This record gives sequence, C-alpha cells and structure tokens, in this order.
Amino acid sequence: MDSVMKVTVLMPVYNERWTLREIMRRVYEQSALLHEVVAVDDGSTDGSAARLKELEARYAAHKVPLRVVYKGKNEGKGAALKAGLAAVTGDVVIIQDADLEYNPKDYATLLAPLADGRADVVYGSRFLGGTARRVLLFWHSVANQILTVFCNLFSDLNLTDVWTCYKVFPAAMLRRLDLFSRGFGFEPEVTIKISRLGCRIYEVPIGYEGRTEEEGKKIGFKDAVTGTLAMLRAWLSSGEGHRTHGEATLRIMAKAGRYNKFLFERIEPYLGREVIEVGAGTGNISRNLLDRDRLVLSDADAGYVEMLQRTYKDWGYVKTMALDLARPQALPAELAGNFDSVVSFQVLEHIQDDAAALDAMRRLLKTGGRALLMLPAHQSLFGTLDRELGHFRRYDEAGLRAKLAAAGLEVEVLRFFNPVAVPGWWLNGRVLRRRLIPDFQLAVFESLHFLVRWLARWDIRFGLVIFAVARKKA
Repeated sequence: MDSVMKVTVLMPVYNERWTLREIMRRVYEQSALLHEVVAVDDGSTDGSAARLKELEARYAAHKVPLRVVYKGKNEGKGAALKAGLAAVTGDVVIIQDADLEYNPKDYATLLAPLADGRADVVYGSRFLGGTARRVLLFWHSVANQILTVFCNLFSDLNLTDVWTCYKVFPAAMLRRLDLFSRGFGFEPEVTIKISRLGCRIYEVPIGYEGRTEEEGKKIGFKDAVTGTLAMLRAWLSSGEGHRTHGEATLRIMAKAGRYNKFLFERIEPYLGREVIEVGAGTGNISRNLLDRDRLVLSDADAGYVEMLQRTYKDWGYVKTMALDLARPQALPAELAGNFDSVVSFQVLEHIQDDAAALDAMRRLLKTGGRALLMLPAHQSLFGTLDRELGHFRRYDEAGLRAKLAAAGLEVEVLRFFNPVAVPGWWLNGRVLRRRLIPDFQLAVFESLHFLVRWLARWDIRFGLVIFAVARKKA
C-alpha cells in the first residue's frame, strides 16, 4: 500500500446502536491501512450518540484516532457526509455505513486501484462476482438495477452498482463538488458529477451481507423517488456541480477536444525535449506532451496535483509537483535553468503579478529556451465569464510584447486564433452577463471547428486567444 496515502474512513450513523461496536471493531482491524476514522451521528434517537461517546473513549489512545461529529437533527446520509467531510484530514476517503452489510476486509481491494495509479475514484460493486454475497429480495435487486441504468444514462458510465455504500474518493475531489442531496440522493448525484470531472472510475468486487427490513434496512421506495429526482437535478445542472462557475467553464471547455488539439498543434513545432507545464490542471494538454525526454507537470491546486500524480505514477520520465507562479519566490532552486520549454495554457491571466510570473518562467528556462503561452485576448472582451474564471485581465498585443521584453523574453511568434468564438464570448460575458458557457453553445462551436482551422491559415490580428513564443535571451 502506498505509504503516502492517508486514508480516512467516513461513517454516517443513524440509529445503529446495536451494530456500532462491531462495525467499529471491524474497521479497526484494518487500522494498518488507515489514517483516521470520522463518524457522524445524524441526530439518532436510539442511543447511538451515547454509544459513539463510549467508542471515542475506547479508541482515544489508538494510533488511528476516532473523531465523532454530533448533529442535532436527522437530515440524511448526504448531509451527514458533508458534515463529516469538514473534519477529515486524510487525503483519501472511504465511505462506510454503520450497519454490518459491508465488511472492512474489502478496504485493501478498494484502495488498490488508487494506490497503483490506475484510478481516481473506486466503487465497490456487489454485482461483479468473484466473492460470496448473501441472497436477498428479488425486487430490491430489480429496483437497484433499474436505478443504476438510469444513472448510467445520465452520466454516460457503465457502472454495475451506483447505490453501493463503498465509494472511495480523494478528499480534495469530494470537497470540489457542490453536492446538494441531503439523503440517499447523494449516491447518484456524486456519480453524475464525478463523471463530468473526467475521473478514471474503477469498480472492484466486494462482499455483501444485506439486511432485510425486519433486520433494520432503511432504504425504501421513498429513497428511490428522491434518488431519481437527484439524478434529474444533477443532470440538468449542466456542470454546475463545481465549487465555482469558473471551474465548470474550464471543464466544459475541456470537452472541446478538437479545439484543444488544434491549440496544441500551434505550439508543437516550438517544443523542446525537456518540458515543464505550469498550470497543468487535469491534464488536458499534458497528454500531448508525453513523447518528450523529460516532462514535469505542475499546478498550484493540490487536488489537480493529486490527480496528476495518480495518473502518471509509474511513468519514469514524468514528474508531478505543486508549483505556484503567484509565489515566484518559492520556485525550487533545482528547477532553475533546466528546461527547453515552459508550456502555459490559460494561466498567466489568473496571476495578479504576471510580471513576476513571467520572470519565474524565464528562470525555469535554459538560455535559448522558449516560453509557449496561450492567453485570453482583447481586454475589450473582459466580462462575467472572465470574472468567474478568476481572470485579472485579458491581453492585447502591445501590452504582452512589453511584458515579455521586461521579463527578458524575446518574442519570436505572436498570433491570434479563433475569431469564430469571439461573438459568443462577447454575448455571454458582456451582454447576457452569464457565469457559465451553455453546453449547447459548445456543441455549436465544436461543429464550426473546420472554420477555426481554415481561418488560422491567415495572420488575422483578432481572436479569442493570443499565442506567444518567447525565447530566453543570453
């Protein structure tokens, strides 16, 4: 198991007094894999809160701490998980119900795809086979399968068990989602929203000791209805499941695959063999850089760095790291003068002191190395979309040339691309004052991709994007 991975078990509890001691014992049997346990009492009325206080005292001296969040009223599983997430200090979260239907012996199986870098999210499926499970009610199984099919339709996934308790997430990713479901609607909502993040999702087989209603099973017809409504709401939210509309806009633009490939083709002739990408995000451009001799992928966001680390864990010549150009004084000394190329797509506009950031890029380069920049063009287009994206500015030609020269970077190429998208950006950001690009407009833009390429044959001094190649002077 990856020693760097700090695993938190997050356990929502509602009226499970009879099983709490045993499930906690089973969880702590797996303590070698764990960093901490966080339980949330969701306003229980059967004495569960008192039992949790006993367990807190029992495990107080244990190397794996148990922390309990006590809620005054019952609001549902989704609300309990949200409350518990605020207390999580680990970087990976396993969700564990407080009944005995799921066995913590499966933790190693659940964590393996994250530990070896294959997955970003793991679901434990009760229906994959390969392990024993208790035979239970036919109609419960049929309802589960129908609801899973519906969720797969909305998320474009092929999961076998959306409603499983055992879900494993990076904590930073879970915090990134703006989840509204307070009950069991959490299950399909989180599934639809992580599908929009482009996560690599794995399913692994798990055991299952399901309960009957007489034994205390709580999920029923009402939860199927609320779950269906949560699916519809998450689907209709059109990507607004992120903490900011700006991040949602970036995710929507990431779907413009042909356009992103077109932009990469503009920089490819100028790329060296030793490359650092600053502001790599989720790796939309990074995957095009993998044929280099040496590649460093960096970002200021810890969640993105985590995702990149998992994706490229076993790539010998690819390194991932946290790097914040807004704090150029923290630039690691060992990186100075090490690279032929610094690649930066839509990053500089997010940094207030862009002059200092350009100077940091210059310091990363060898003499004669190139900074390859894609930036939003024309300050006259600055509007609500830019503000939601966290832009401080857009760039005009004269101003960008002056900033590059001041940083000791000599301009070799400076061109504008994509005049096709300018009317839509101006309409949405300046006239309609929208905070998010509608999906249907992106579909229209993708269909006009041939026009973007055709217009790129001419050096038109106008477009949504300004592209610069600047060489480090001796």
